[in-house]
Amino acid sequence: MNATITAATTASAKSISYTNKDEAYQLMNTALDRFIHLIESLAPEDWTKPTACTAWNVHDMVAHQAGGYASGTSYKEMIRQYTSKPKPGQLPEDAINALQIEERADKTPADLINELKQIGKNTAHNWAYGFRAIKWVATPHPVAGFLSLRHLMWVIHSRDTWMHRLDICRASNHPFEQTREHDGRINELVVLDTAKKLKNRLGGHGITLILTGIAGGTWRIGKADPAAEIEMDVLDFNIFVSGRFSYEEGMKRARISGDKFLIENAFKNLLVLY
Repeated sequence: MNATITAATTASAKSISYTNKDEAYQLMNTALDRFIHLIESLAPEDWTKPTACTAWNVHDMVAHQAGGYASGTSYKEMIRQYTSKPKPGQLPEDAINALQIEERADKTPADLINELKQIGKNTAHNWAYGFRAIKWVATPHPVAGFLSLRHLMWVIHSRDTWMHRLDICRASNHPFEQTREHDGRINELVVLDTAKKLKNRLGGHGITLILTGIAGGTWRIGKADPAAEIEMDVLDFNIFVSGRFSYEEGMKRARISGDKFLIENAFKNLLVLY
């Protein structure tokens, strides 16, 4: 049985270890297995329900996932998708996502599930252990700051599948399965990226981040002793820093003590890549 984690001590976010190829493979496989298990349980009417990604319904979201895993089947397919040209105001991944969804618009739910089953495991292996010739490539990114293909393959892909599973659970009113080992580690890597983005925003100050729930924990962010504390449900936090909640909604769901101004300024317009 899983129990809510209550941290007895506060860890420094900068001490969170980065992943490696073996752990990345494990995280991707678990994220994919749980995603497929969820979409196999959906009722026909669930597939047309709107999601927190407001331009997408559930079918669109699953089509995006199928297309995402297809991008990892070969260099040829990756290049084909990744050279999609963004429209004005789009992020690079927006154009890729649009292509993935457009190409699967007429696919049935069974088609999308079968595609994920057929290619998902092989792609997870490729992302973890393959594409070695290009994993070193890194480019500026408007959300991530500077994004390497290794980080995309080892961290972002499993995070994306995890987050979209949460999106679909919320949209279809299904329970969100969590374990400390898997969901807690996905969230730790989100906290690590969050801490990197907050470093300059805190201006030498420190804060305590408390995330409640099975996948949560308590972390110190910044160099100085904490001048403020923010507490949120761990799933709400991920919804917030991914941009699915507005700033106002995120702050409404947070419990802040200490220097409220410091917290509010630090988290305003903060986005983490998913």
